[in-house]
Amino acid sequence: MARVFILPDEITKDLPEGTPLVRALWEAGVAVETPCGGFGVCGKCKVRFTGGAVPEPTQEEYRHVPAQELAEGWRLACRHRVMGDIQLEVPAESRPAIAQVLTTAVERPVSLEPAVRRLPLHVPAPSTSDERSDLRRLLDALREQHGIALAVEQVPLGVLRQLPQVLRDAGFRVHAVLFCDPEHPAANRLLAVQPDDTHPLLGIAFDIGTTTLVGYLIDLQSGKELAYAARLNPQVQYGDDVVSRLSFVYHDPAGLKQLQHAVVRGMNEIIAEACQTAGVDPHDVFEVVAVGNTTMLHFLLGVNTNSIAVAPYVPVFTDLLSVEVRQIGLRVNPAAILTTLPCVAGYVGADTVAVALTHLFDPEGETVLALDIGTNGEVVLRHQGKYYCTSAAAGPAFEGGRIYQGIRAEAGAVSQISVESNGENRWLHVTTVAGAPPKGICGSGLIDAAACLLDIGAVNEAGRMSNNDNGEWWEAHLTTLCEQKAFQLVAPEAAGNAEGIVLTQKDVRELQLAKGSIRAVMEVLLQEAGITWLDVRRLLVAGAFGMYVNLRSAQRIGLLPPLPLQCIEPVGNAAGAGAKIALRSVRERKRAEWLARQMKHIVMTGNPQYEEQYIEHLGFVETLD
Repeated sequence: MARVFILPDEITKDLPEGTPLVRALWEAGVAVETPCGGFGVCGKCKVRFTGGAVPEPTQEEYRHVPAQELAEGWRLACRHRVMGDIQLEVPAESRPAIAQVLTTAVERPVSLEPAVRRLPLHVPAPSTSDERSDLRRLLDALREQHGIALAVEQVPLGVLRQLPQVLRDAGFRVHAVLFCDPEHPAANRLLAVQPDDTHPLLGIAFDIGTTTLVGYLIDLQSGKELAYAARLNPQVQYGDDVVSRLSFVYHDPAGLKQLQHAVVRGMNEIIAEACQTAGVDPHDVFEVVAVGNTTMLHFLLGVNTNSIAVAPYVPVFTDLLSVEVRQIGLRVNPAAILTTLPCVAGYVGADTVAVALTHLFDPEGETVLALDIGTNGEVVLRHQGKYYCTSAAAGPAFEGGRIYQGIRAEAGAVSQISVESNGENRWLHVTTVAGAPPKGICGSGLIDAAACLLDIGAVNEAGRMSNNDNGEWWEAHLTTLCEQKAFQLVAPEAAGNAEGIVLTQKDVRELQLAKGSIRAVMEVLLQEAGITWLDVRRLLVAGAFGMYVNLRSAQRIGLLPPLPLQCIEPVGNAAGAGAKIALRSVRERKRAEWLARQMKHIVMTGNPQYEEQYIEHLGFVETLD
């Protein structure tokens, strides 16, 4: 065993020698950022060895850690293992911060028809002439009084154990809590037998994002939203994007279980927080509905993802599933049901179906394209009663990943940038999340920065930073950093570091790759439907991207098409809104299944149309109309 002492927390942890350092820190309760999944390519997990043997730097560390810092004992946590007693300093910038999480959405009303309902039952008392078992007489009463037939296999053991006392204490007049889905009768369950109807009937809808988790607590008797809670997806310790996590599971036999435990832990924290806010008992939560991309739902259920990781990217399941929460470990009523909405393909998941359920549910509606940008970009097009869908591997750039000073949308993240003027003087005006001192740049700030630099001429349409020396006001912001050009957005004295906040040439290239992929898949869907942007009446932009990004800047860099701004509509967390719709109505679940079947999945891998559009949209557009 080796002893690890962690500063400034003053935490001591004894671990087996050979334990990966990142895992050792997490087991000690100290989280570190590993956006690249621990492959040593992002340089964001820096720690300093202050005691014990200092390991020799690796090749990755020579690339990402300045020589002076290497001499001072700074290393990348993901590159080392615990090989003896050590003392470590884990700085604030290497730890995950609380990010700005989108919880609001444009919603649509639905008729309340939840799968969970409570029905009164008058169960005949036993007698010498009626010797039926308690369970049989209850199931008979349910069939005779409400027309609902359940088999004994649809009664959980926990309910059976409580049945005799509940029946007798209530004088055989009870209330049955049922899970009933007419489209999937095999999933129907008797969830509880209660002496009265005074307890709430609750459900919770989850949007399981790659980066964030959001849960909405719903009263299933009124349909009212009682509370919500959100936080970072704990899986971010294993990588910022889906590909990193798939790779982690592919190479580590214990990886799948670790990822499942991580997301379940985050969901349980949300359940506890939302119930505490609403003043209710988690034991009264009888259904959980979850949406997310296909991989996230596989991780949640603990289903092997290796077939998604390699061509032809086939998932184990895509259908709507209803399983008992006790198999997952969610801390709600032990008889409760977890329902996951259907997916379309390996990289078009239930979150995309939920967006369509919220905004594209009517096949007779006008031509609309819905875009949801995160670490992946999913696109759905509805045109003349047909649905087309696809996804793009945008990468984590829009959430601060692979950007030199990129961070999530947390306090201190540069989120907005504009060029201001006062007569002859011009300058950059920078806004940060929560008005905190600037410490990095998030996705919306990245897009604003690129748009501003294009407008002033500091970056050309090919994405190349300027070499000009013509006396322009902005030329004083140009610098060289890590042997590449960079543009200083915030001065060092304002940022409190030696570099300030900068945008590097590599950052611009990362943005071009991400935005080129997103724009290309939209263009391919239009080609598949045989239409142009002139035929598109509305572009719906879902997720945090649409709510926080300057749409004009997104158009300026060519990420969004040159539609009139009034045709581009931010709709918030549309995936979460779709999860709430499905929780409130079993009829809408049927519609979700129909939508998933109708969507024609356009594969981008090896698609020459995609490759052509991708190359065409790597550059920046010159002007806006």
